[in-house]
Amino acid sequence: MQPQVIIFNIAIIVGIVGIIVYWIRRFAVFLGYKSIEPDVLQIAELLKNQPTRERSDVVVAGYYGGNPTIVRFSHRVDTPGLHIQMRLPATLAFSLVPKTVSSGEGRIVLRTGSVALDRRFTARTDHAVEFKMLAAGNNARAALEQLCCSSQTGVAIKNGTLELGELAIPPFTANHVFDHLQSMLMLAKALSDMPGSDQIKVEPLPRQGSSWPVRIALAGGLVCLIGLLLTQPYNPSAGANASVSSPSASSGVLPVDAARLQRLRGWHVIQPDEFSLSALRVLRENKLKPTGHIQADFSGRGGDADSAYLLADNNGQKRVSMLADGMVIYDAIFPQMDLLARVPKSSVAKIQWNSPAPRFIPDGDALLAVQNANDPTTSLVLLKHGPQTYSARPADFTKIDFAAQ
Repeated sequence: MQPQVIIFNIAIIVGIVGIIVYWIRRFAVFLGYKSIEPDVLQIAELLKNQPTRERSDVVVAGYYGGNPTIVRFSHRVDTPGLHIQMRLPATLAFSLVPKTVSSGEGRIVLRTGSVALDRRFTARTDHAVEFKMLAAGNNARAALEQLCCSSQTGVAIKNGTLELGELAIPPFTANHVFDHLQSMLMLAKALSDMPGSDQIKVEPLPRQGSSWPVRIALAGGLVCLIGLLLTQPYNPSAGANASVSSPSASSGVLPVDAARLQRLRGWHVIQPDEFSLSALRVLRENKLKPTGHIQADFSGRGGDADSAYLLADNNGQKRVSMLADGMVIYDAIFPQMDLLARVPKSSVAKIQWNSPAPRFIPDGDALLAVQNANDPTTSLVLLKHGPQTYSARPADFTKIDFAAQ
């Protein structure tokens, strides 16, 4: 055997070993977390670092908006399912915990100025003046409202670190974490504008060791694989009939929206022949097209650049997904949903409500989701206001004016 052949075979073996080591390490990182692996990899790409395993938790540590950020997922009973830390120049300490929790960071109980927050959460601090200055800003208050998205969430700032914890790992994990990181960055900006923040030193993340042997082995294996491909005869007919069907193409969702929506495989936009007879009757009476894709202006920027989708799967479930400004603002699964319709912004104020009426004017158009077209009381109106999306039940959806401008 010639020396060149021996060297080439050794390089192939080293490359194969490197690939095996890489996949073993990846399997070890996501052991027990396989269902959220795609979401964690998206978060890792955003933070520009690789996920690691710490005991039984999966951790991604990197930088978001220049701030050191750590995202942790856990199945342990004594640890939040989702825990996010962001180091920032904070001159105060406070906590926002659900009213069902008696403890919190700080001795003084204050109001935040947000009705939604004060109704469900308790704000505590030892820096009352600084906290009032922070909560007085619209951006900071909106960020806190988004962070406190459920009664299982807690938010605290201590020693220059903003922390958020949720009891369970949320569905559509990547989008959920992206939204929280954006709100944390908004809060970091508000904190950096406070007096004395320029004196606070933000500690960077500790340097992580690199697996250079694995990287060298992977690079060697890749070079050898390329060499093998170049030495193989080219068959132009090979793969001519191969076809690749992306989730966005098979689902009917626009590619730009599919890039933001999670887990589209198995879902498709409902077609006109999938609507029930009662839904077709309602649409025909209101001169609306039977479509599962609604274009509207939910963000209030003008035009019809935003989208909503009525999706179905093979099990008969329905899914309502709503996007505005390129972000997912609502995504939920229902056992039944007959149709969606755009509600012009000018019509929202005329709606008679079964539930408490919205206390604000929506940013733009609203979305009507009718669960049973035969029952005028079974519907939801989804309204975007700032960073939040709210829902309310109309008394009779058949009396809504869909043509108003």
